[in-house]
Amino acid sequence: MQQKRLNPFSVLLGIVGIAFTLTAACYCLFVLRGIRPETARAAPHLLERLIDRWGTTALIVELIALAAATFGSIAYDEIGHDAIRRRLRDERERLPPPPTSDLADGEDSDDAHEAAP
Repeated sequence: MQQKRLNPFSVLLGIVGIAFTLTAACYCLFVLRGIRPETARAAPHLLERLIDRWGTTALIVELIALAAATFGSIAYDEIGHDAIRRRLRDERERLPPPPTSDLADGEDSDDAHEAAP
């Protein structure tokens, strides 16, 4: 049996998913820090400045990448499954037909013997 191939879109989904999670967590921390009065006076951290400037853009780009990777992963799996189905159908067509018996006509051998006098 052939070993299943690795779906590259699944790897991409994992990487982009982790990046999205980290960006969203940083964005939430940035918002929480902004609404707390005791932290509003502190000097902003470099990450905070990056999230302030590029956070929304990063989240949107990552969501688009997640959507594209999701559709790509589904399409890749479907193409792989179609190839497997075609290969199995071709192998089935190459097999010799199953042997036929007298019972194929619908007669049951027990019924035939019971009907005879």
